[in-house]
Amino acid sequence: MNSHSPALFTSLILGSSLGLLYFGGLWITILRFNRTTQPILLMWSSFLLRLGTVLGVFHLILQNGVSDHLLAPLLLTFLGFLGARNLLISSIIPLPKKIRKGRKDVVNYEL
Repeated sequence: MNSHSPALFTSLILGSSLGLLYFGGLWITILRFNRTTQPILLMWSSFLLRLGTVLGVFHLILQNGVSDHLLAPLLLTFLGFLGARNLLISSIIPLPKKIRKGRKDVVNYEL
């Protein structure tokens, strides 16, 4: 274990938190979309708030990174971000049920 391991672990956790914030906020926006009187305002304000937060944090990572050790924290933050996306997708959308009919498998998605 080298001296950069805590910073790399923090980058992964930060990216996961950002992903949960961004994609969780997207899911909440989608759920509220039909109940609002101004859906365009909801969509744009949610998008700009989520995007501004994510870009701001990635900008801080780029500003504070040491030139020799910038790539690893940036990549781990991005991997954490995408990992949170995959985690939310798998928890929101259930796995398909395979129903056997004759010789063909039919995939039935139940939401």
